Amino acid sequence: MNNNDYSIKYPRRVFVRKGMTGLGKILLSLMADVQINGKERLPKKGPVILAGNHVAVMEAVMMAVFNPGLVEFIGNGDIPFDPNYAFIANAYDLVPVNRGNLDLKGLGMGLDILAQEGILGIFPEGGTWNPAQMQAQLGVAWLSYKAQAPVLPVGFGGIKNALRNILRFKHPKLIMNVGEMRQPVQLIDSMLSMKENLQMSANQIMEDINALVPEADLADFQKRIDENYDLEIDIFPPTDILSLPEDLQVKNRRAYAHFLFNPTMIDVLYRNLSLPIKPIKHLDYHSDLNPLLNAWHAILDYLAVNPGFFTYRFGIKEGLAVKESLKELCRLGEWAQESGYEIAINPVCEYKNANTGARVVERGGCFPESM
Repeated sequence: MNNNDYSIKYPRRVFVRKGMTGLGKILLSLMADVQINGKERLPKKGPVILAGNHVAVMEAVMMAVFNPGLVEFIGNGDIPFDPNYAFIANAYDLVPVNRGNLDLKGLGMGLDILAQEGILGIFPEGGTWNPAQMQAQLGVAWLSYKAQAPVLPVGFGGIKNALRNILRFKHPKLIMNVGEMRQPVQLIDSMLSMKENLQMSANQIMEDINALVPEADLADFQKRIDENYDLEIDIFPPTDILSLPEDLQVKNRRAYAHFLFNPTMIDVLYRNLSLPIKPIKHLDYHSDLNPLLNAWHAILDYLAVNPGFFTYRFGIKEGLAVKESLKELCRLGEWAQESGYEIAINPVCEYKNANTGARVVERGGCFPESM
């Protein structure tokens, strides 16, 4: 095929990208202690998929800067980039994929890049809201299978707070472990559906990646097991909340509590999307419920535009439950506002510490520093 027949040309923006990666290599060499193991395995050309773990933007920077061939990245097309580095991502120009919604156009661009012997960078976890504890998304396996492109797993270490430490001249140690090339994904189990086969392959790719991540980094994230969430709702003057009419019950309160313990997800809504949700952080009694109601309605309005936001990150069942909890809380809040009641909401998370085995109870949610 002629390059003009593809939905996207590879390589593209060569001058700009080589300038960015060259500058990035100089800056990282000066401001961080970079250790690359297996550098000789990094490809000069494809078709190949580079697949890495994902904690922050620094993995993509290192993957682009230290790979000898030009890397095209599959990036989030469903939300705006973090304002702190949006100008860099926009200058490099990622391939946007609408995560959480079937985006055949974005995936097709990925296939066209691989068809031109391109190098495609992807992070199978699909986001950074729960590093090292998320199931791999299907995209990496689907692209490998459809393009019959091999996958090169890469494990990064020292990434958490790395950019902040670099900007504070703390010279952090950054690790990039390059694994062995995996053969293109095949549908190996005839008893399973295509989706199940692809999920099995994606999970195996993620296992290969995590095996390359330094143990100290994995231990830093894998601290919680058997998590349970609940939402304590108090009404003043005192009212037995369980005796409220059926249409005022918050049946999905646990899902909303789960959301309030996800600072990365809240940060996306607050900073990337500029939604007026700061009132959700105030958990004491609300004498004026309008700001809180406005925050809940703002999230629901956004879900009308991007219905996959929560289901992509929490899974279908839990994601839909978060949406329902917002509707239920709106109904309860509107009733309280009209009836002259105040409401206090306190999320609770109970889990087992994976390192000590102790049961831990946390209250009040976990909110980003930006709020």
